[in-house]
Amino acid sequence: MTWALQDAKNKFSAVADTAANGTPQVVTRRGHPLVVVISYAMFREKIAPEPSSNIADAFKSCPVDVDFDTLIPPRRTRSGRGHKTRLFQEK
Repeated sequence: MTWALQDAKNKFSAVADTAANGTPQVVTRRGHPLVVVISYAMFREKIAPEPSSNIADAFKSCPVDVDFDTLIPPRRTRSGRGHKTRLFQEK
């Protein structure tokens, strides 16, 4: 079933109950599909079968194709920190 956003907000219990019984509910904004409400069982079956046991496994099974190593900026060198004088002078 399709719901306008305002109707879905006003009748959220009905939207949730229908989704929980196995019928996905489409919510629209200004006539365009916005979100789909599905049951938790369907979410587990179709989207996220089992939670990962650790963070590394979660990143490996991420459905988004992202190279996480590129998200971490390279370490700056000492000269890149703005140090113009040495902290400890040699004697």
